[in-house]
Amino acid sequence: MYRRTFAEINLDHIAHNFEALKQAFPQAPFLCPMVKANAYGHGDVAVARCLEQVGAKHLGVCLIEEGLLLRRGGVKAEILVFRGFDREGAEQMIQHNLTPVVASWDQLEAIQEVAKKAVGIHLKFNTGMNRLGFHPEEAQDLFEACWQNTKIRVQGILTHLYNGEDAADALGDSAEQLMGMEHVISVFKPLNPVVHTLNSSGILSHLAARAGKQTSHPLMRVNWGLRPGLMIYGYNPLNDPKLLPLKPAMTLKSVASTYRELSAGEVVSYGGTWTARKESVIAVVPIGYADGYHRILSNKAQVLFAGQRVPVVGNICMDFLMLDVTEAVKNKNLKDFKDQEIILFGQDHEGQVLSPEELAKHAQTITWEILTSVGERVPRVYTGSWAKKLGVEI
Repeated sequence: MYRRTFAEINLDHIAHNFEALKQAFPQAPFLCPMVKANAYGHGDVAVARCLEQVGAKHLGVCLIEEGLLLRRGGVKAEILVFRGFDREGAEQMIQHNLTPVVASWDQLEAIQEVAKKAVGIHLKFNTGMNRLGFHPEEAQDLFEACWQNTKIRVQGILTHLYNGEDAADALGDSAEQLMGMEHVISVFKPLNPVVHTLNSSGILSHLAARAGKQTSHPLMRVNWGLRPGLMIYGYNPLNDPKLLPLKPAMTLKSVASTYRELSAGEVVSYGGTWTARKESVIAVVPIGYADGYHRILSNKAQVLFAGQRVPVVGNICMDFLMLDVTEAVKNKNLKDFKDQEIILFGQDHEGQVLSPEELAKHAQTITWEILTSVGERVPRVYTGSWAKKLGVEI
């Protein structure tokens, strides 16, 4: 590693989060961790192999290409592909034993055109997200098209919550969506498919509704299948740690490679957006917006430096960012800070935490984007006992 900038991924934490979820939902009919988008930035093959070893029988991706990558990486679990596809895509999925999530009549026809034997599929319904999926009113026609069809075997039906954060509210958007699926469930009952709807926020809302003993809530009327995403990686979209003990898996690290001693009035980086008000020490860190550390964080974010929070100053560059470490190194020899570890987000050796949620607020975005933005040229370094068992430990 010629540039000591990397994302450290603790696979034991991912295994812990999955086990915690299994223990909370021992009767769940379907549990499909989402490993799309490079496992939310954590490295899809290593994460998928870890989840498979701790009991995941299903995994979810968006793209056919993502599914093929997992197959080449040795993943044998059932892989659901959630994005749309054409005839060529249907051929690839059948050839490589990927499970299509079908959201349109064209896709259903494409599978029937290329299938030589029955293909297991999941049918997606649009109950309010208005992105992909059949309308619930099409359920009967779909059932008749699939019933006794020698090339189609409906294994599951699903929808996507667009506001899962409100799912514990019996009068909320998610409750309405879930009630919309009850008609679909009744139509497809003769096929006995699994029904999966709950993303991370929906899952945690279910725990909240369960704790409140809301037995008549739509969350409680059906044994819903689970599609955890963000929570698998240790983050709680409801920001309520009491609901489930989760452990964040990623720490984004770099080092201070160069120090600059500035006089009052000197500026830092492109555009001179930050000016030293006094004699200052600036640390240069080899990570930038090309690595996924967003430029909008310029003059807003902080990092952990030698156990202290220090500010990011000046405009973040493509390959570098700068820190004002004046107070952190005051009355100390700069030579003692050679290659000082920097925590961009995550936990340092002293146990201090700087969360991606905090960066998301500064960047006016969401935790998902902070994680998935960590770029390809940032190596993933795996730690924990599961990294050793899987042979991915560095």
